[in-house]
Amino acid sequence: MRAWCPRCDAVRPGETTCPVCGTPLATLQASPPAREADAPPPADEPVQPPAPSRLRVALLVTVLVLGGLAFVAGRSGARTGAAATTATTTPATTTPEPGDDLRQLGWRAGPTRGVTLTAVSIRRIVTPERETSAELTLRVEGLRPGQRLFAFRELRLLDLGGGVFSAPEEEPIGDQAGTPARPTDDQATYTVVTAPAPRLQSLAKVEVGGLIVVRPRTATVELDVRGPWPARPPLRAVDPGSRDDVTVTVPKGSVLAQGGRLPVRLAAVLVGGGRAVVALDAREAFQDSPIVGGTLPLGAELRAGDRVLCSRTVVLRSGDIRTMFGMVLACPTRPVPRLTVAVGAGVQALPLDVTLER
Repeated sequence: MRAWCPRCDAVRPGETTCPVCGTPLATLQASPPAREADAPPPADEPVQPPAPSRLRVALLVTVLVLGGLAFVAGRSGARTGAAATTATTTPATTTPEPGDDLRQLGWRAGPTRGVTLTAVSIRRIVTPERETSAELTLRVEGLRPGQRLFAFRELRLLDLGGGVFSAPEEEPIGDQAGTPARPTDDQATYTVVTAPAPRLQSLAKVEVGGLIVVRPRTATVELDVRGPWPARPPLRAVDPGSRDDVTVTVPKGSVLAQGGRLPVRLAAVLVGGGRAVVALDAREAFQDSPIVGGTLPLGAELRAGDRVLCSRTVVLRSGDIRTMFGMVLACPTRPVPRLTVAVGAGVQALPLDVTLER
């Protein structure tokens, strides 16, 4: 028995598959023995070619069909094998595969000291220069009203093997250091950026040592705002009296060169038009004592009795003290007889020591 490889176009005796390319072989039957020549025709009859037998025609058609099928199968197998070989030998790149650029997490821990922390999602970013970074979204619930979050302390992203998935960078904030928390449209949700970023599926856990938040607003000034409140501008200016400033305690040896105390002056107090406006000025502290590390968070809120009308936090930065060291609180309120201005400066660490994982 003989066999033919349609891909190599070669005869392979005694085989069922081609030993060279692995293609199934088409079987070729041995040609039947030649018949003896017939007697020559009479001289007056033209010579006709012998008619092919039906068996040989059927055999030829069968061989062609089997050969075509084997050729198609061989080409398909060759393409599949080539693709598989390419997939196993192509080096890994930073281009995210489908579904790799965003991973929903939903890892939750707490409450710890009243704070619940949730790793919402992580997104992988690839720049045109083929550099990668990751944007981790975290949700923080349980902070006091008006308590601003600045950074995460000791933030670690670990992979499945317990190693470092990606290394977040820390920055000095007041007398602390942490990974800056960028606010989003949701007041309780923040993002942090870390680089580089491998495949998102290798992220196994997120560890958070604590939060860096603004210090409590404990220094207060009472304001007597009795009298008429104009219904529309111009607003009425209120004299704060002899107590037109407040001194805020600041961590020593960290933010101010001299450290310890930060005087804040009430530059203006206005009421009317359905609101109360207070302007604060902290330039005096920095005229002779520059900010060490470049920044100092300053937080303030305006209260009517036990009710907080509004609050605000700014970051005072080294630079032109004529424009960089102030704050304005403009709070909607109905007319009230007394207001309280509460001020705090600097940051403090809120320890958590939690692990977020599946």
